[in-house]
Amino acid sequence: MIRKGEYTIYNGKEYRFIESKSKGFIELISNNKEDMNYGFLHYYTKVISLNEVEKLFLIHSFAKYKGELFGASNGKNGKILLSTPHLKLAEKYGFYRTDKYLYSKMLI
Repeated sequence: MIRKGEYTIYNGKEYRFIESKSKGFIELISNNKEDMNYGFLHYYTKVISLNEVEKLFLIHSFAKYKGELFGASNGKNGKILLSTPHLKLAEKYGFYRTDKYLYSKMLI
């Protein structure tokens, strides 16, 4: 699984998070049903104070493809989605335009 987004460490475990509606709080997101034993709600979320975590960090994943570095994310059916804003790289490796300034290619 390729990780991408905002993360934090809470009680020794890494969690993705989003900003809470309440100032000074974040909402932890878990994919582990067992976290419900630790105060996570039905959709595996838990609102905590920023004071309860040591640091917040942002993760962007990259993959090396044919000697070049590209942004990487989870694609459909377990595939890897590579992306670049660079037209020359996109043309060189057969990427398709997927946004105004973004080119992508799905890998098996």
